[in-house]
Amino acid sequence: MRNAAQRGPLPPGILAKVRAWAQAPPLSREDVEAGEAARKSGEEFKALLQLLASEPRVYSAELNAMWPYLERKSVAAAALLASDSGASHLCASLLEEYLRASGVECEVHRVPELGRSFEPGLYNLLDTVASLTAKYRERGLRVYLNATGGFKLETAVLYLAACLLGADRVYYIHEAMREVVELPALPLAVDQRFADALRKLGPEAEREEAERALGRGLLHELERRGLVEALGGRVRARRWVALLLRLS
Repeated sequence: MRNAAQRGPLPPGILAKVRAWAQAPPLSREDVEAGEAARKSGEEFKALLQLLASEPRVYSAELNAMWPYLERKSVAAAALLASDSGASHLCASLLEEYLRASGVECEVHRVPELGRSFEPGLYNLLDTVASLTAKYRERGLRVYLNATGGFKLETAVLYLAACLLGADRVYYIHEAMREVVELPALPLAVDQRFADALRKLGPEAEREEAERALGRGLLHELERRGLVEALGGRVRARRWVALLLRLS
């Protein structure tokens, strides 16, 4: 969005809107307007898509990083993760349309609270990546995570997710070398004491039952570390934890 606002040869009325959207805080009037522009029939969407298609590597850092794989025709499917803002959803929708036109199966996921609320957003990102990684691995596809977009902390969470969940590689554009760098996903595991407690707990339980089974202190530690979440009077293993430990 910022590249389009700064460089894009767009009609003046659309350019003014894009510049406002690029700077708008999440959930502001301008940001909501940007999200509404994700409808593919609107003039703003069509103009931005034409701009993206004219120079995809200039207007999208994500496509720039993905380009070697696209040239080799090795991208069968792409899941695009947007932060919880209208502008981010619009950008993801534009990438979706471009990739589909290039023959790539695509889906967009707007991650709740990502970019708006620090801790819940990161946990939701981890849960989303866990579900998608499992889904595509079940189809026999190799899973590569593009870490070019997003902030540094989100990139760190993506790399952690890749290591925990069995993704094949993480890749990004290296700022100094100006080329795509692939990082191997090193195998990691949940601490054995916590894994045993989570298997004893199962995917979900009444809070009182969980406290009796694990003890209040251990249950609190699982919550503090983000391995389980409280849902009223119940506690539930995070989605990524349930997938990693195969909790039935």
